[in-house]
Amino acid sequence: TTTKSLANCARLHRPGRCFPRNPVSTHLPFEPESTGSFDPAAIVTQCVESGAEALLLDRDALPPAFFDLSSGVLGDLVGRLTLYRIRMAAVVPDLTAHSLPFQDFVREANRGAQFRFFATRDRAAEWLSSGEAG
Repeated sequence: TTTKSLANCARLHRPGRCFPRNPVSTHLPFEPESTGSFDPAAIVTQCVESGAEALLLDRDALPPAFFDLSSGVLGDLVGRLTLYRIRMAAVVPDLTAHSLPFQDFVREANRGAQFRFFATRDRAAEWLSSGEAG
């Protein structure tokens, strides 16, 4: 990762991170595309290419379509992450601000070990770093 990328990441308040498989490595920043689009294929490609085994998505990195299950954005991301066995934690501070179907998805996802949703970034990062299911 270049210095410029790291500076951009800091300016964007670090909207997401891929966690490398090598525990000695530092976290690699994930930046949404400059077009503002949220591309699940690009996100997973970046994780795979960096050797990441986990992805942390901050609320600011998530577009409205992520919370609208009918858009297919979340399903596409989850499907791709599952295929490559990449765990994901998303920071969603207020679940009640979103639709009931999204809240149901979150409750179901939080029962598993692959994807989780958290109210705080610290708790999300802690879960990903621990490698634990809960």
